[in-house]
Amino acid sequence: MEKRKLYTLGYTLFQNGSIIDIESMLTTLKHFNVSHLIDVRSMPYSKQFPQCNADNLKVAAKHFSITYGHVPELGAKASPMQDVFSKASDIFFEDIFPISKSNRPENTELYAYEQIVDFQKFRKDEYFSEGIKRIERAYDNDYTLALMCSEKRPVDCHRFFFVSKKIEEKFGDWIEVHHITKNKLGEIVTVSSAEINKELSEVVFNKTEIKKLDVLNSSFFEPAKINNYFGSTVQDKVIDFCDRYWNLLHGWKMETKNQNNIEYD
Repeated sequence: MEKRKLYTLGYTLFQNGSIIDIESMLTTLKHFNVSHLIDVRSMPYSKQFPQCNADNLKVAAKHFSITYGHVPELGAKASPMQDVFSKASDIFFEDIFPISKSNRPENTELYAYEQIVDFQKFRKDEYFSEGIKRIERAYDNDYTLALMCSEKRPVDCHRFFFVSKKIEEKFGDWIEVHHITKNKLGEIVTVSSAEINKELSEVVFNKTEIKKLDVLNSSFFEPAKINNYFGSTVQDKVIDFCDRYWNLLHGWKMETKNQNNIEYD
């Protein structure tokens, strides 16, 4: 049986100067026979690109016979009330802290003792699971979805790392995920999650701080550090290593009083 297709995209892929070319984005979705545009941002608005606010997208999508919907359960930012946080040093086993503030969603440094969203826990959270059930019901009703966030590159976005991985884990026998992106010629193409996983590995292992760890090589005195990670093969352990490092770069810190007014896409 041919698998059903689910798409993901970031609206900044269609950025043209200071605006987002909404018509081009929706034309692309129509080309892929998408019936529903599903916004997976925690908050469905953008200060920089107001045409990507929920109300505007709903009106624009209707002109293309596409239904817009917001599924906040699939957003990347967790409430402090959810049991989805871990110490950064428990997520990633190597001592490379602090993590640069330029890499963090709140633009602040991350220290080993700080609590951040642990995406392995988050994928098991009841609230998130309700969002996944909504995806399942949509495909039971023969819809074709495109999950939308802001980041242009899927490797940088929770729609790949957080949401797509769970969908393929749970429904991979009948749903396959295609990430909408552009090739080197600027042409719209789709890539698989396996291709994004490969890209993630290349990105992580080319970072200076990761090169210094030399996790893949053993010495006369010590086994390779990659053995500390989970999986039955070296490749599985590499995926776990890269996932955990990605988590450090993208996991929101547990919210404190002075963080309540943070704006984000």
